[in-house]
Amino acid sequence: MKAFVRHIGVVDHDNKVHAVTFSPGVNVVTGKSSTGKSALIDIFDFCFGSSDFTVPEGVITKYADIYFIVIRVQESNLILARRHKGKAFIKVEEDDDFVSKPHHFIRSYFEDDYFLPLNEFKKALNREFGLRITDAEEDLTARGYRRSKSPSPSIRSYMSFMLQHQNLVANKHAIFYRFDEKEKREQAIEHFKVFLSFADQTYFIKSQELNLLKAEQRKIEWQIPRLAVTKKQISEKLQDALDDYLAISGNELLIGNIPDVVANTRPALDNLRQIKVEVVAISDEHVKLKQKAERERGQLTAKVRKKQQKLAAIKSSIQFTKIYAEEAEAVSVPTEAELQVSECPFCQAQHSSIEKEANKLNDAILWLNEELGRSRYLLESFEEQELKTKLELDDLLPEIKAANQKIRSIDNQIVELEKYRTQYELALKAKLRVETILEQLLEKPYQEFEEQLAKVKRKISELTHFLKRNYNVEKKLDIAEKDICSIMADIGNRFNFEDSYLPINLNFSLRTFDLWRQSNNRKVFLRSMGSGANWLYCHLTLFLALHRYFCSLGDRCLVPSILFIDQPSQVYFPSVLDNAIEFSPKELAEKEGDARKRPVDEDIQAVNNLYSQLVRFCRETLEETGIEPQLIVTDHADNLTIDDDVPFESLVQGRRWRTRGFIELPETAE
Repeated sequence: MKAFVRHIGVVDHDNKVHAVTFSPGVNVVTGKSSTGKSALIDIFDFCFGSSDFTVPEGVITKYADIYFIVIRVQESNLILARRHKGKAFIKVEEDDDFVSKPHHFIRSYFEDDYFLPLNEFKKALNREFGLRITDAEEDLTARGYRRSKSPSPSIRSYMSFMLQHQNLVANKHAIFYRFDEKEKREQAIEHFKVFLSFADQTYFIKSQELNLLKAEQRKIEWQIPRLAVTKKQISEKLQDALDDYLAISGNELLIGNIPDVVANTRPALDNLRQIKVEVVAISDEHVKLKQKAERERGQLTAKVRKKQQKLAAIKSSIQFTKIYAEEAEAVSVPTEAELQVSECPFCQAQHSSIEKEANKLNDAILWLNEELGRSRYLLESFEEQELKTKLELDDLLPEIKAANQKIRSIDNQIVELEKYRTQYELALKAKLRVETILEQLLEKPYQEFEEQLAKVKRKISELTHFLKRNYNVEKKLDIAEKDICSIMADIGNRFNFEDSYLPINLNFSLRTFDLWRQSNNRKVFLRSMGSGANWLYCHLTLFLALHRYFCSLGDRCLVPSILFIDQPSQVYFPSVLDNAIEFSPKELAEKEGDARKRPVDEDIQAVNNLYSQLVRFCRETLEETGIEPQLIVTDHADNLTIDDDVPFESLVQGRRWRTRGFIELPETAE
């Protein structure tokens, strides 16, 4: 997104405005220590809705009443302001001439009507930057476990791509601001596709529908095997009822074959209700059915007995193996033996037969040890076979029980007839049983699950195709990742990395936000890349590449083309109090004493190159994308030599704080 900071300022308790003005491109604020340079980032962050007030305690917090920033977003000017506590101010100002002069932003400008509670302020700020997504969850199943909606994309996540604080810009353990909090890290990564306009609200709604359908598919697929078992049981139950009718009446109920009846029950039931009960008194169908059931029972009984014999043999083998293993452990196996050549007491001739016998004994011991070692595996194998045979036996027992039930049912018919119940009554009873089973089938339309599954799969296919055709987020992220890595390859080789790391070959993952150097199929992460200069250049390479890519997307990217870089030269002139009227690298080097290992001139050349590359980056990005990013650099370094004869003063433009600070103190306060 085309945007730049115009002013960062404060209104003090005397209604005086203290502000710093910026423009697109490289903006340098240089000065000695404790002048408020780093506070500019904290004020910017605070005005962008940070819940924490991190402006360092001191002159600024003592005199400031209102903190404000003016930022140009597309063709409008956005004024954001906050006091130390309470609500936040947001207002769009169309008058470009008015906002160009920071002294206009006195206390009366910040009317109470424009101050909103912080939550409402963040929502309004989101809208100004095109973040209008209220539900960015792709799978609602997770929400059920959390019992709350996951956070929507927020302007606060932008800060991770815009701010490189002093303690972060050359950090080997952390790269992104706010990523020390796991939740904020995950949110920034998850919402990155939204910031790049790869996904909108429709994408998330359709993704939710897709995941709900996939969950429904899994549920149906889990039920179908259980339904198949139920269908089999009902089919068997229906066949038994038809057999009962045939046995008692002597006639068949012609309602169709069982699979067709189960699949399409209504016609069979209608047909059954039209069939009149007719009996054949001398029918021997009951004899045939009983003989059939007895044959089935006999076959099943034979199978059961075979399984029982097999199970007994396995148990015997297990018992033998256990005894064998216990006895084997008790065997004392010799580990060595002393051999001597035998000699005839008469002729003193030597014999080697004992050596041959010893070799045979050694072979026998090796064989025994091998067999002893196998006993444990044999036991495991037998136990596995035992379990398998038991399960097979358990499966046969219900079948025998069913065969016995058929036989008892036929015998019971004879008993019923002997009790003066007519053959017709028993046949009618059998027919009603068939009818009852068919009615139960109608109450549970099992075939509908197959139809429902097919319907769900069609919807899944349609939604998947829709998301791929209109969004294809994963492919876009893959392309973006390659583009960012390609930009890093170009930018990285311009910085002064240690020679052992060249070519730098940095890689960045948009799935994990990890940064590493690829070296011979090995990932070398930041923490393993040596000196502070390497860490600094890794940070700069990544963030410049990200912002080049952001600018290449134009208005589609929602992240402002603004990057704050705080104290990048600290890796060359570290942690030294700088209170001089002029920036003097040699004096700072002398203060380091024996801790300094590098020539000062080499460090100055490296810092010169660092700033030269920042200028080059902004110029090339403007040429390639039509958007000039804004880099706001706060540093001690001054009077540097920039390539292409760019005056360093053009980067500073009066933002030199050697004799003053961000807050110009009144004379009475000195």
